[in-house]
Amino acid sequence: MVKVLEGVYSIDHSETGDHSLKTWILDGQEGVVLVDGGMRENAVYNIGKELESMGRSWRDVKLILVTHKHRDHVNNLPRLVELTGAPVEAEELEAPLIEAALGVKVGGLKHGQVLDMCGGIEVVHVPGHSEGNASYYLRKQRAMIAGDTIFGDSEGGLTAPPERYCLYAAQAAREIRRLLDYDFDYLLITHGRDVIGDAKKCVRMLVERC
Repeated sequence: MVKVLEGVYSIDHSETGDHSLKTWILDGQEGVVLVDGGMRENAVYNIGKELESMGRSWRDVKLILVTHKHRDHVNNLPRLVELTGAPVEAEELEAPLIEAALGVKVGGLKHGQVLDMCGGIEVVHVPGHSEGNASYYLRKQRAMIAGDTIFGDSEGGLTAPPERYCLYAAQAAREIRRLLDYDFDYLLITHGRDVIGDAKKCVRMLVERC
């Protein structure tokens, strides 16, 4: 686990290290928020061990947020709900799709909705990668959990989501500009190297290329 910012931890579940696949743990006074849960059983083990290292337990998890419906992000939801008893929430277009696929109840969130946890978590709907693909803006830390809205490489380069992974690739590339409505210094992405410092400038350059 990597402590990215105060109260923000990142777990990379990739087994080879050449293609990151992350879960984020947000640790606040109200409890713990998980963002995405990985695909394989090892991800559940990883999350449990990291909670333990933080002096937390599964029952400290009060909310599970999902960025979008793809299996590498949601496959473990049934087990995580069983362990935590926490509600699951995703963007309102994505929620019924996840629920239908996994049989797990998923609450719907609206674009711009602010969750009163961990200093304020704002929902940012960025369609294209999937119908209800979402990023989450952490107000207190001035950080954007982009999820799959943006992909990266090991050198810190940023790209739009690859076409083969997108519902509507052109829309996914075009709508990245929505992130520029927010004031962030840090960009946290599922697949690739995070941008720590001056992240909005890097996203603006990506938007200009797209």
